[in-house]
Amino acid sequence: MKSMDGTMQPTEMGMCGSAGRGGSLHKLAAVTQIKWLCISRNTMIMIGPLLVIGMVYACKILYGVRSEGTLVPFLTGMLLNIGISMNICADGFIMVGTSIAEEKENHTLRALMTSSITGVQYFFGSILIPFALLMAVNYIVLFISGISLEIVPWIPFFLVSAVASLTSCVLGMIVGICAKNQMNANLIAYPFLMVFMMIPVFGNLSEGLHKISGFLFTGVMTGMAERLANGERYVISTLDMAVLLGELAISVLVFLILYKRNGYEKD
Repeated sequence: MKSMDGTMQPTEMGMCGSAGRGGSLHKLAAVTQIKWLCISRNTMIMIGPLLVIGMVYACKILYGVRSEGTLVPFLTGMLLNIGISMNICADGFIMVGTSIAEEKENHTLRALMTSSITGVQYFFGSILIPFALLMAVNYIVLFISGISLEIVPWIPFFLVSAVASLTSCVLGMIVGICAKNQMNANLIAYPFLMVFMMIPVFGNLSEGLHKISGFLFTGVMTGMAERLANGERYVISTLDMAVLLGELAISVLVFLILYKRNGYEKD
């Protein structure tokens, strides 16, 4: 209600604030639902996480047969590295990027923008489902890789996995915003895959690649996996935290700039 001098009373202000929050949540839920429909209907996207899990499990069986059921730390670490790297990079970049590119092809993205969806709402609505899938696959790969779960630092693993998965989703959104169509999204994602997946996976083969890997968010993840495979205790270092948070912040900033530059932000 308003007082005699026209000012808004606390009751009315509270009602307006609640209505605004409710509207924002409704828009967020709408974007999330559209994203889920887009992802769930794309067979190639949905197969990706299953392929990662199946590949790690199959390799574990094959290596186990050759080594008479006992995997050396090097093989265990390699399985975990490849599985997590493929999940974070291939599934993250392609899943998110392709879904956004498909929306652009079907003009769904433009329709969302005309309904006053903000960049922040679109951002969170777009990454909720992919982020949950990436996190789930990371844990499944950890369980089936053969790593001794007794030495896993669960809180650091969750934090590193969460930030790495989130960064991957944001980079996938950048791919989708820049792409003209789904095929173009795959081509744009390829350089990201070469840098963020190949360098950490093959970092042990070259001292130079190993140093570069330490400055990549995927390299932080694979570095943790290597220590766990060797039975070493892992503690998040200052450098690891700076790399994870720094690359996440840069990715979010680039996405928001591209989002507004392409005319998707109305506010």
